[in-house]
Amino acid sequence: MVNFNNLEAYYRYVAPKASNLSGANTIGATLTVALFNPLYLKFGASWGSGGGGSVTGATKGNYDFASIQAGAGFHTSLINEKLTFVAEAGLVYASLKAQDTSVSFSDGSIYVRPALRFTPLTWLEVQAGVTVSSADKYDSKMIDLSTYFRVLPMFDIGIGGDFGNTTKAFRTSLRLRW
Repeated sequence: MVNFNNLEAYYRYVAPKASNLSGANTIGATLTVALFNPLYLKFGASWGSGGGGSVTGATKGNYDFASIQAGAGFHTSLINEKLTFVAEAGLVYASLKAQDTSVSFSDGSIYVRPALRFTPLTWLEVQAGVTVSSADKYDSKMIDLSTYFRVLPMFDIGIGGDFGNTTKAFRTSLRLRW
């Protein structure tokens, strides 16, 4: 199941820790392409929309959130090919545009993400990673946890969560491996 040629589409519910913003419903996709063992490239994009919350009974406007990323990574098997260490680095750009509030931002940054991918069973993969970035206004530190269940030889369903210093998110995904 640990594979570096895949396309993943996901739905994420992002809950900002800023009290004047409500959660956002987000969709996105990530493409991972193996170059040659042990290197790979990763590209992703997401878009979401949420409510601006309310302050003293007055409803704030909605907001849109978008991000894109491009990175490269390295992987190596550790224990009988059941445990894989992954190190990834790249660029990410995030933008939040809000109506009737001053919480808007655009932030480009460099990120580094070490992670472990574990396959205790042939149909189950568990991932845990830490992303550290140079972002000033959007999740400079984030822990991500994911579980993937193989339902067909090349198709997985995933669930997971991301816990950052400015947001927390819960997601479900569909992953096609080749």
